[in-house]
Amino acid sequence: AHRFGMAKIKWELEDLSLKYLFPDAYRDLAEKVDLRREERESYIEEVIAPLREALEREGISADISGRAKHLDSIYRKMVKRKKAFEEIYDLLAIRVILKNERDCYHALGVVHTLWTPVADRFHDYIATPKTNMYQSLHTTVIGPRGRMVEIQIRTSEMHYTAEFGIASHWLYKEGKREFDRSDKQMSWLREVLEWQKETRDPKEFLELFKTDLFHEEIYILTPNGDLKPLPAGATPVDFAY
Repeated sequence: AHRFGMAKIKWELEDLSLKYLFPDAYRDLAEKVDLRREERESYIEEVIAPLREALEREGISADISGRAKHLDSIYRKMVKRKKAFEEIYDLLAIRVILKNERDCYHALGVVHTLWTPVADRFHDYIATPKTNMYQSLHTTVIGPRGRMVEIQIRTSEMHYTAEFGIASHWLYKEGKREFDRSDKQMSWLREVLEWQKETRDPKEFLELFKTDLFHEEIYILTPNGDLKPLPAGATPVDFAY
């Protein structure tokens, strides 16, 4: 689901996995998140109201919504940082949907004018999309009352692709006759299909597929500014070849 960019399904699968692998942790988290729902909704409004006003003053039309991060994401943060639920502050994500890329960067400036950004928590996935076609601006800011909030900024087309995956890209642009640059990012799927044709042994195909499916990636910028994805742990020699 991650490689195909199907975020909605990925989150659902992760939460279901947590529910069955660690049922006690899942129940405990679900109760705590539920208990804080009213407080969370109130806080989301504290963030959205001034942001909406500031964007309107700049003449930017936006669809803004907020949500709690999914349970598996919270659980992994607690384990990784070795912290209790009460010590995890960035539990909220605010999503800003806009008309075009220009508005996205304009809105980012507005967000950083309103609240102080956390230096190492900014990612520009619009200029450098993930290999699954995911595009968005991610920034974490110190919001009202000193709490950290993640803000995701993207266009409606980027949002559609992020929610439903790369296969949905054609549905969004119905009637399209030829591939554009973003469609070429479907190359991973085409590679898999080629392997299937070339590999007669199903076990061998499965091993190839598993190896490629689960590797983590790093991103290398060439001197000309092209982005090249490589498996995590790759060296300059791998990049040269």
